[in-house]
Amino acid sequence: MAANQFEVFGVDVRDYGRLWLSAWRDLLFGDDSPVRSALDSQVTLKHPDGTLETYQAGRQVSQRVTASEALSLPDELVLTRQLFLPAIAESDLDAALHLEVSACSPFAADDTASGWRVGRSADLKTLVVDLVIVSRSAAMSYLGEHYGMREPGAAEVWAKVGSHWVCIKGFGEGRREGDYRRRLLRTAILLATVGVLILGLAGVSVLLSGRELTRLEQLQTEAQGNAREAISLRDELAATNMAISELNTLSRRFPNPQVELARLTALLPDSAYITQYTQNGLKIRLRGRGSEAASLQQALTEEETFKSVAAPQAISRVGATGLEQFFLDIELKVNR
Repeated sequence: MAANQFEVFGVDVRDYGRLWLSAWRDLLFGDDSPVRSALDSQVTLKHPDGTLETYQAGRQVSQRVTASEALSLPDELVLTRQLFLPAIAESDLDAALHLEVSACSPFAADDTASGWRVGRSADLKTLVVDLVIVSRSAAMSYLGEHYGMREPGAAEVWAKVGSHWVCIKGFGEGRREGDYRRRLLRTAILLATVGVLILGLAGVSVLLSGRELTRLEQLQTEAQGNAREAISLRDELAATNMAISELNTLSRRFPNPQVELARLTALLPDSAYITQYTQNGLKIRLRGRGSEAASLQQALTEEETFKSVAAPQAISRVGATGLEQFFLDIELKVNR
């Protein structure tokens, strides 16, 4: 059961803010930080025998473009201790290590200098801390004798713990730390500027895309209007064509009497005329008078547009006029 209402799975949720800050501090300023390995200054480490080594972010490098200098202390002047702490203690690590230095240092408080390097176990659940404690006065005596160093801030001071070098705080490491912070700030400003530019370009792209989308919507609306108009015209044209087709059908079934009257007018001689004309579709009934009714029937029979010409009644004379009255039934051809 939780010891208090703020504890979840053994972690006090009130520590989440400090853990978050600690994670960022480890990312930017930790000994194994990938950011630090790229931006930290190179350091030339001098040994009492005159040999030189070049390090960057705690790792030895072959290239020597250095802006800082460090001096090594011998093992006999250094007290070392290795601590194993739970990873959850990282938020209070500095305070815990200062307490450990105060408890373990055999030197006076104002004569104690310390440093540490923080690593992690393979399972990342344990912090492995290499702690270094030295006497400030003894260290300065050694540095002055072997390196000619008289001021504590003239150079950095390093001590070796196992395979790692640990920077002892309180000497000349401030210049390198200041340079790293300035590079970090410039990089952050550059990244922020690039981010703002990317966001600006994205905003401009969105704005242009919005305008283009609006224009496309307008074009789509116009196209839809034109399409509706075209569909309406097509429907009207189809209806018109259908009406024309129906009229053509009716025209074939019921020929125009005016055409047939004009045709008969051309076919009848001057000695004949029509007194009655009746048409029902393709069938025409004529009653008329002429001087030669028989020859007129024969002439109409030879007309190509007439399918048949028949006389339903016999030809009769009309008094003493010399004219004959005739009756003719004419059937028109369908396909003319």
